Amino acid sequence: MNLYKEARAIAEDAWKESQGDFDTAQEYVWEFCDGHEVSIYYRSALKVCADWDTEEGEQWLEDCGGIAQPGDSFGQIACRVAYATLYCAAMEWLGEIEEKESE
Repeated sequence: MNLYKEARAIAEDAWKESQGDFDTAQEYVWEFCDGHEVSIYYRSALKVCADWDTEEGEQWLEDCGGIAQPGDSFGQIACRVAYATLYCAAMEWLGEIEEKESE
């Protein structure tokens, strides 16, 4: 899986579903990423963490209160990091789509 192609597809789908409303598209991005395999399955999350640069996602989590929470397993942390990485990439694509559409 190419994480950034997946993020772009999520952003494009969110934009279409929201009919060009950025706030609604943001909600769709959150939903799509939250239900994505990298956010749910440890194996998929671990693969993302091993294969992709997760720095932006990790920073986003730190800004939101921390990467790990008390009692987290290694797999739960990996899912959280993979989700945040996918979410950040999709939001970046969504911003580019909005900018392009507003020109």
